[in-house]
Amino acid sequence: MSTVLQLIIIFLVPYLIMLGQRRFKIIRALSPILLCYGIGILWGVLEGIPLDRELSMSISEICVPLAIPLILFSADFKKFIRSAKPIVVAFILMVVAILTSSIVTALLFNHLIPEAAKISGMLIGCYTGGTPNLMAVGLALGVKEETLILVNTSDAILGGSFFLIVISVLKPLLSKFLKPYDLEKREETFIEKTYFIDLEKKEKIKAVKESSVLLLVCLGILGISVGVAMLLTGKMDVAIIMLLVTTAGVGGSFIKRVRNARYTYENGQYLILVFSLALGTTVNIKDMLASTPNILMYVAITMFGAILIHMILAKIFKIDVDTAIITMTAGIYGPAFVVPTADAIKNKEVIVAGLTCGLVGYAIGNYLGYLVYYIVNLLL
Repeated sequence: MSTVLQLIIIFLVPYLIMLGQRRFKIIRALSPILLCYGIGILWGVLEGIPLDRELSMSISEICVPLAIPLILFSADFKKFIRSAKPIVVAFILMVVAILTSSIVTALLFNHLIPEAAKISGMLIGCYTGGTPNLMAVGLALGVKEETLILVNTSDAILGGSFFLIVISVLKPLLSKFLKPYDLEKREETFIEKTYFIDLEKKEKIKAVKESSVLLLVCLGILGISVGVAMLLTGKMDVAIIMLLVTTAGVGGSFIKRVRNARYTYENGQYLILVFSLALGTTVNIKDMLASTPNILMYVAITMFGAILIHMILAKIFKIDVDTAIITMTAGIYGPAFVVPTADAIKNKEVIVAGLTCGLVGYAIGNYLGYLVYYIVNLLL
């Protein structure tokens, strides 16, 4: 009975939080992922509520490889390849910036933090793609659960604080040394999000069918990936599994029917929230509080170093201020933050390119995470 109750809580709470995003500004402000972590950690501390930490860990380990292909299915990589040159250049500069920052930070902190190389691999995955990449790289490299939570929590704290600057004063500040966006190149582009609750009955049925089929496809992808890993290594090698599900997600996005299926991205995000809540319950709060300062400093240097390098490169390569901000947002925060950022800088024409950059980041984030880990180990 306690196992059933735990499963209900783990899968129901993230769903309620996703619904609450639409109605309550405080949920959006706090970040659903951070909220799920917090609830999970609180659950792990409180007594009297049934909790099987091994079950939570098993759920968290399954959710990420299921979420990655769902998120990548909605990416239009052909459109990104055909994008305007400044967007492509700016996104490449963002990748170069975070590569540089993550490697340098790992070398600086190597003697202070034992898992420095792994953390830098996680952070470049996060800051080119998003939280799913951070989780995937962390799991693949065997990062301790406490470290995984600490890095996520530090990223949420720092990222949340800096996002207030992004949507308020960042554009006026950067406009002092970056050139303005070319108004003549603007196109009539817009994105209209339709919530499931607002769909007609027939459309709801269709959306449920599409979501169910693609979830089964993702389960099949995960099963095949596990089988290949077992065949090649004799064990469930997480690195191989993550790389295979990422590649399958990218491949699936080139199939028009898959790419146009509704709510694949949202379903992937839901699984990430489930992961966050489940993993939060496994946290040792005492270890977390004892280790926070070093990890917080590590994440801060990596993130703000990448942003600074990106803006310097944008100046050198003559990238306009709107493009620089939207590609920085796509990298540091992921696609979910592109639309509010575009609204804040009053340029909705960069939304499509920004979303595509973020989704491309999801596709390459895992590969870059492993690459940085091996580069740092070679340098050391």
